[in-house]
Amino acid sequence: MEDNSEANNNDNNGVGNNHPVVDVVLDDETSASLAALTAQFLGRPWVNGSESFKTAIKKGLVPKISELGKPIDGFTPPKLPPIDALEALIGECGLPFEKQLTESDVNKSQGRLLIARELVKKFVKPLMSEEERWSLKCGKEIQVTAYDSKGIEYPMKFKVWASKKHVLTLGWNEFRIDNNFKALHDWVTMWAFRHKDTEKLCCVIIARTFQTNNLIRPPQTERKAEEMNK
Repeated sequence: MEDNSEANNNDNNGVGNNHPVVDVVLDDETSASLAALTAQFLGRPWVNGSESFKTAIKKGLVPKISELGKPIDGFTPPKLPPIDALEALIGECGLPFEKQLTESDVNKSQGRLLIARELVKKFVKPLMSEEERWSLKCGKEIQVTAYDSKGIEYPMKFKVWASKKHVLTLGWNEFRIDNNFKALHDWVTMWAFRHKDTEKLCCVIIARTFQTNNLIRPPQTERKAEEMNK
């Protein structure tokens, strides 16, 4: 008996048949929805890191950061957080910056996200009021709201410890657990902004994942470490 399996497969898959190609015309609403989905899921290659960076990590290479706060793979993040649910809430917004999560950042007992003083000075303080700056200087805490990649809000406190370290505390443990943040592998991109309605200080924190077990430092940090070890 003749084997018609290939022909049957072609019939089932529509391959090799002379079926006409039909152009589908979408209405404006459907077109807009598809465009939004495309932008949401295909327009953000930075969320999981660049392929070139992943390849470098697999080869055992440790890349350098050109400048503190700059994305390690050379990507330029969007000026505004790419979260549709927050569009109506964002007033004045600062430029984004990135930092690698350390072991202490995900340590439950410490319960804080450390932000380098240089990053705070460059990216956060320009959005702070004089009263908020004075509060930090006096050792007081500032109530802030942090949002994750899904637009879920977490009340936190922003303060300066006696060691002069700037930290986000209070809701940080819940935030990192809910978002499954990992030390060294995850790099968080942060945007500070003023809430359009309440004018309160807020921030958005989204993580990108790179498979590396190395703590990667910017050049100036490496030089300081070398000087301290002399």
